[in-house]
Amino acid sequence: MNLLCYNCRGLGNNSAVVRLGKLLRREAADVVVLIETKLSGFEMEGIRDRIRQFEGVYADSNGRSAGLAILWKEGISVEVISSTSHHLDVKIKGLFGEREWRLTGFYGWADTEEKRLSWQLLRDIKGYSNLPWLVIGDFNQILFEEEKRGSAPRSQRDMDDFREALDDCGLKDIGYLGDTFTWWNKREEPGDVFERLDRAVATMEWIDLFPLCALSHLQRDKSDHLPIKLSTRKPASKKKGRRFRFEDLWVSSSECEDVVRDAWSVESYGYEEGSLLDKLRGCCNKLQRWSRKCFGDIQGRIEETRQLLSFLDSCAPTADMVKERKEVCAKLDELVLAEEAY
Repeated sequence: MNLLCYNCRGLGNNSAVVRLGKLLRREAADVVVLIETKLSGFEMEGIRDRIRQFEGVYADSNGRSAGLAILWKEGISVEVISSTSHHLDVKIKGLFGEREWRLTGFYGWADTEEKRLSWQLLRDIKGYSNLPWLVIGDFNQILFEEEKRGSAPRSQRDMDDFREALDDCGLKDIGYLGDTFTWWNKREEPGDVFERLDRAVATMEWIDLFPLCALSHLQRDKSDHLPIKLSTRKPASKKKGRRFRFEDLWVSSSECEDVVRDAWSVESYGYEEGSLLDKLRGCCNKLQRWSRKCFGDIQGRIEETRQLLSFLDSCAPTADMVKERKEVCAKLDELVLAEEAY
């Protein structure tokens, strides 16, 4: 099962929703934890309808701050335990027959004076269930000094308080693959700051339930937070053939119907069921070739732009780099919206 967690910093505009939908498809997400939606549950239901293929539960934002959502695909069972504008706690049973476990999406208070509220909330909800427990989200706090680069060091007291709260709840950091930092303030040197604010922590019972789990830090997009992806099973080593998938954008082209009609008009011989299968295979092949011809260019440009964005993220944040990154993000938005509208 693939669990994606993303502090999206609000979903109030069209391009943010389009980018989210593409991210979920690209990462084959089965469960999604969205942090800082800045929306009510009613508004999030409209977002879910646009993304499609997901069910959802929501924790309302506090005005235009905080707010969480948990989305999941068919075949997964979810039941809400508790929620506030800073957490969403559910019981979940996955796709592969494992026992029921507990998932909490978490958004920690950002202000130093309110940090204690984050750790008190964790301690308060600890006793709500004895199921194997995973907490994932933006904790707005680091555990160790090396999880921050730039500006003044974090308070040792704040880091100790975070560690003590995790210890009190029996939660262990499960580590990560990829870049260390999950948040960047998007400023040029020397004002740039990087921190590891997003993470997953779990009880030993949960880790024993998913011993092959791995958390990956993905590529940063327009948000100042990058998405994190938790895979609970080791990826299969054998590469499988790609399954045919009918793309929604195909029907926006008047040529699509002609391609299907031409493919279906080809004579096929043999028994009736075999003839039908031949026509289906032929239709799939023709649609894929036509798609590469008509849409391949824009999809290729999207991928090239994403690779450029990844390269810029690996560079020192000079004034020129920060400016170029903003331009590349704007270009990526244009391409994604163009593909969506095609």
